[in-house]
Amino acid sequence: MATDIRTIQSLVVVAQDALAEAETSMPKFGHPFLAKDFTEHQLYAIQMLRRFLRTDTQGVIEKLADSAEVCEALGLDAVPDYATLFQADARLTRKGFLEEF
Repeated sequence: MATDIRTIQSLVVVAQDALAEAETSMPKFGHPFLAKDFTEHQLYAIQMLRRFLRTDTQGVIEKLADSAEVCEALGLDAVPDYATLFQADARLTRKGFLEEF
């Protein structure tokens, strides 16, 4: 059980660090006409979690769904769906905020 707590704590730290980095380096929203359900900062932090976990988009969605602490650290009211994360990854990569994975 202690391993699970440390894992969740490390995910929270990674999420908070990525969120803080995004807030200083990119605009809050990617495009004026995109839905405002999630900020670019949140989506960037989720992509960093995905890379930290070395998983795919579905894997990070499952981890977020299982971890209220991580969602709270990111300020998420809901977990983004696959299409949202897939499109965010492409957009953030195209804009130079993420490297090809």
